[in-house]
Formats: sequence, C-alpha cells, structure tokens
Amino acid sequence: MSSIREDVENALGGLRQGFQADGADLTVEEATESQVTLRLVGSDETCWECIVAPAQLRDVVGSVLHDSIGSQPSVEVIDPRSDQ
Repeated sequence: MSSIREDVENALGGLRQGFQADGADLTVEEATESQVTLRLVGSDETCWECIVAPAQLRDVVGSVLHDSIGSQPSVEVIDPRSDQ
C-alpha cells in the first residue's frame, strides 16, 4: 500500500510536467490525509508569468488531488512570488 505522500506525488505528475516546461517545479513538503503543503520552485530562467496565480494554483492542485486520490485535503502552496 502506498503512502499519502506517494499518492500526492503521483497525482501531481501531469501538473509537474507543465511547470517544468516553464522552468519551475512543484515539490511536496508535507502530505497528510488532511493537509498537503507544496513548494513552487524556480530559477532565473523560470517563466513566472506563465504560471497561474497562487490562489488559482491552490484550487487546481486541490481539484487534481480530489480527482486522483478521492479526497480533498487542505492545500497550501509556498510560492516565491508571494515574497516579492
């Protein structure tokens, strides 16, 4: 049986490919039945304008998790754009 973290990472596989095409990535910081914390990472080459806004990103991730793992944990995305 897989762990919730593995389930989350598998569910995010398709999304991560899109982010990687824009020079970014989503990493799983923490994953429990009720809470998932992700970190959006990038570099100087990242197309930050190509990536949806933080609130939309959280909603998209929540929807993907619901569709893939059958539950919808609370989602937090640590987004470097929020620090600017």
